Amino acid sequence: MYNKISDLKGEVSILNNMAAKLKVMGIEVENMQIELNRLSNEKMKLARELDAKARVENLKIYELRVKRPAGKKKTKVYSYWYASWRMQSKVRNVCLGSTKVMTYEEALGKAQKMKAECLGLIMDNSI
Repeated sequence: MYNKISDLKGEVSILNNMAAKLKVMGIEVENMQIELNRLSNEKMKLARELDAKARVENLKIYELRVKRPAGKKKTKVYSYWYASWRMQSKVRNVCLGSTKVMTYEEALGKAQKMKAECLGLIMDNSI
């Protein structure tokens, strides 16, 4: 009988130890869940920022040449930088300026700024 009691007490202490370990592990699991949720939120925020940046960079810059009459039997060729991008289901074409005044890189920067304003990503109108 005493053997049975001591065996039961031994099992109780083992179960208590296991319960304590599971409780500590439960707290660690909760902490891990909190940390994983925080990391997930950070990654989602970064993905949204990168998506917005990719949308701004997804545009086409091209040179358009226009022939205009300059007099009798004469034509003059003007060239402009144009940019195109999609806004919902429509294509937006924007004249950026003369190729004589700005380089391709300047036109690209101007187009990206204009597209960001159209998408509502830049709120500052002082630029």
